[in-house]
Amino acid sequence: MDQLPYLERVKIQAEILLPFYRRVRAEIGEERAAALLRQSVEEFGERLGEQVAESVSGTSLEKLKALLPAFTAGDALDIEPLADTPDELSLNVRGCRYAEYFKALGEPAFGAMLTCEIDPPLTAGIGRDITLQRSQTILEGGSHCDFRWRAASD
Repeated sequence: MDQLPYLERVKIQAEILLPFYRRVRAEIGEERAAALLRQSVEEFGERLGEQVAESVSGTSLEKLKALLPAFTAGDALDIEPLADTPDELSLNVRGCRYAEYFKALGEPAFGAMLTCEIDPPLTAGIGRDITLQRSQTILEGGSHCDFRWRAASD
């Protein structure tokens, strides 16, 4: 991944995608527009994960850990670490500038699709031997984001 903090990358993406999404939503309806955006985010996220998997050495969980600084750069996230072992990375995000940005635009659902929904396909792209469990995100109204990545048991 490039050196640009991911928050800045998301803001650049949103400059063109949000007006486009609004037009598509008006033309074909919210449900279909959201489905198309989700499909695009899934494709992008998995491809990004595959790029990380190819360019970073180590286990899938180590590759994921190597990617986190790009997402947290510029104080983008306030992280509460819970577990960091060879088999698990668990953390809570207590503050999120991604969420603040999209809420200020009046588009938290769009922001959740663009930023939060990238996490599962990104994880899968890095390696099918790790799983992500998350029950809530700030952008979707949760008090925090609860990330629980685990390496598959042999």
